[in-house]
Amino acid sequence: MGTVKILKTLGVGKGITMNITMDESEPEDSINRYAMDTICTGEETLNVPPHWHKEHSEYLSVIQGRIELTLNGDTVILSPGDPALLVPRRAIHSFVSFAGERVVLRERPDPAGLYKAMFFNDILSTGTFGGFWHILRAFYDGDTYIALPLHSQFLDELFMAVFGRIAHLIAPRKPDSL
Repeated sequence: MGTVKILKTLGVGKGITMNITMDESEPEDSINRYAMDTICTGEETLNVPPHWHKEHSEYLSVIQGRIELTLNGDTVILSPGDPALLVPRRAIHSFVSFAGERVVLRERPDPAGLYKAMFFNDILSTGTFGGFWHILRAFYDGDTYIALPLHSQFLDELFMAVFGRIAHLIAPRKPDSL
């Protein structure tokens, strides 16, 4: 492991931050170059609702604490020492931390690149999750689809196509850099 540098720390919620890191010893095309480490003190739970990605997969691993992850309807508990869990593209996933427990969750995108860090930098640019239209615009720009209760990814895509375009007219523009 080489030199890991924190590129930016983002506010996520009460007692929750995200460090965007880069391992300078890894090549640009390595999935180990960029990581997003979400640190939750346990003051609030880290709760990410059901969503999916059309164009990328992600590897999730727990550095500290535990996360309950639901992947395509199957629920598992991720703990430190477990191998990184591959969340394939188009897989509906959500996760929640345990109340009162400190947790550090690491996410690495596949294919490799800074685009996932740019997505988080965008959606958390206000110091926490932005408002409704900001979130929809960031999701639309960032390959993230809300898993609607209709259980149809076609309808999820249609929803994002319509409301994501409307959000472009209302929400602030995405930042150009970290």
